[in-house]
Amino acid sequence: MSEQQTLELLLPIKKHYGSWVRHPQVEEALGRLALWFVQGGLLWLTSESVAGKSHLLQALADENPHVALLACDEGDMSSVHQLKLWLEQCEHQAYWILDLPSGNIPSAFAYAVFHLIERAKEMNKALLISWRCAEHNMPPELRSRLLMMEKVEMSAPANDEDLKRVLDSVLHNMQWDMKETVLPVLLQYVPRTLDALLRALVLLDAYSKAHKVKMNAALALRVLADHD
Repeated sequence: MSEQQTLELLLPIKKHYGSWVRHPQVEEALGRLALWFVQGGLLWLTSESVAGKSHLLQALADENPHVALLACDEGDMSSVHQLKLWLEQCEHQAYWILDLPSGNIPSAFAYAVFHLIERAKEMNKALLISWRCAEHNMPPELRSRLLMMEKVEMSAPANDEDLKRVLDSVLHNMQWDMKETVLPVLLQYVPRTLDALLRALVLLDAYSKAHKVKMNAALALRVLADHD
């Protein structure tokens, strides 16, 4: 087994997004987002499972300098402090995008989101909130505000060919040179959902880095079997 040499470079930590892949399950959402850039308003972007929302929003923010892309800052802070940080980032931008982590969020963040919505309405700013969370788990005040916003849903690719295109893009960004042999294994061995496939990639990538080896089909099968 050949050893994978690692370079000691101080690179920023970045999610493995790759290039955005357009497929039929995102067309409706893309059309609505294009209209949002023209008309403004309040949108809630969500999905039933992993669907590439963060990837799309990052791409939009990179291409549009008038967009402020906001996220929850790590650490324990009050809702007032979080809101203040967001407003400092976005108050001079016309379009606000808030990308929240999936699932429950701390109450301080929830109240900060609530007040961000109110501030966007007062300032007549276009606001898009991306959040995947069961409605019954949302704080009542925030849930009431989100349900008043237009809901836009995205879905993961529905067929193997589009899933492969997404995974190809992710692996290209991760600079894997064994993807031609690894991808067929993933599509045969792992459940054909974007969520499961991406989790498998993260697992294989972590193993490859920890053991300093190149990932190939045989090794991928072994690692996946050990984590069943």
